[in-house]
Amino acid sequence: MKQISVKIFLSLHNIFDYYSDVDSLVDYLIKELVDDVYPADAGTIYLYDKESQQLVPQASYGYPASSNRCTLAVGEGVPGQCFALRKPLLLTSTKVLTEYTATLKTKSSVSYTRMRQGLPPTRSCIAIPLSLKEKSFGVILLEHFNRKRRKFSQTDSTELEVLSNWISLVIEHHRSNLELKESKRSYRELLGKFLASSEDERKRIAREIHDEINHILLSVKLNLEDMEVTLPPQMVKAREKLQILCTHVSKAFDDLHRLSLDLRPPGLDELGLPQALGWYVQTLSKEAGLPIKIEVKGLSQRRPAPVVETELLRIAQEALSNILKHAQATSAGVRLTFGRSKLTLEVADNGIGFDVDAILSTHSTTRNLGLLGMIERAEICGGELNIRSSAGGGTKLTAVVPIGSYDWGTY
Repeated sequence: MKQISVKIFLSLHNIFDYYSDVDSLVDYLIKELVDDVYPADAGTIYLYDKESQQLVPQASYGYPASSNRCTLAVGEGVPGQCFALRKPLLLTSTKVLTEYTATLKTKSSVSYTRMRQGLPPTRSCIAIPLSLKEKSFGVILLEHFNRKRRKFSQTDSTELEVLSNWISLVIEHHRSNLELKESKRSYRELLGKFLASSEDERKRIAREIHDEINHILLSVKLNLEDMEVTLPPQMVKAREKLQILCTHVSKAFDDLHRLSLDLRPPGLDELGLPQALGWYVQTLSKEAGLPIKIEVKGLSQRRPAPVVETELLRIAQEALSNILKHAQATSAGVRLTFGRSKLTLEVADNGIGFDVDAILSTHSTTRNLGLLGMIERAEICGGELNIRSSAGGGTKLTAVVPIGSYDWGTY
């Protein structure tokens, strides 16, 4: 048993790398216990289900397949009694087991008989509670019915109790990891829905600016121009004021037009990310007077899900905005690569660079919020964001999204 304990400890050293769910984990554990913990012939790991208030056989080995359906109430059968008492139970003969189960709930004999259908009588069994921080959450049941093997002893029970403490920790740790992953997935879904709602609102505002406010401003500008034409020649000052007003209206018209395009770049919904990103980069490069090269590679009729296109475009916009505000760069580049297993967005510049760790640890700066926002946007897509920068060495931002994170459409 001691040698087997060491073996199990070693085999579970990297267990989280191999088992993605609790079912496969406990299935592995019971097989290891039954096959290697002498002299067990069969065994079951029960986990307590709070909703049904039953002990559910999560994994069994050596029993008929129907045993997986034999749930037990607390106090029912040897496992249920072990769970209720929160202490190990060792029954060393068929007679002792029969007399003990007769004192328990009446359903226990039926469940026990059904679970062991077709097997010889039990010669001895051990039930060990699974507990953590004085709270039980399951039971390990091992039994033997082969006459060629020795019966379980108190030494076996003591050693298995020690081993069960570590098994309890492994199971609960695995559960916690899975719950954390599920929480992160739920968080990404909720944040994704929030951002999708935000994008819908951006679309609505952009349409209203284009369809209503722009028309109103255009009407005002035309009316001002008509007024200027109809003024008598001697009203020079009035004409100058109208010209100034026309200039202000024209500027407001251009600013709103630019705002509308920034809210929802044209072509994103209809044509996709490469075209929308190309338009944005070219427009920004012309307006800012900064050479920005854009490159799209590996496009083979694949299109990311809308949320991926939107979030990557917003990451590129934020990154380019940071370059214009802070980098003092003389050139920049954007690369979008559609690979076999991932979609990669890279934004780089030859500017002054910065200390990434220092910026991310400064909670009050706008630049920090921008970087954190980009990181969150990448995580929403199931990907990650990497930022590399050094003083005088420029900055390179890389967002990588696994292709399997979302469904992909076609162009």
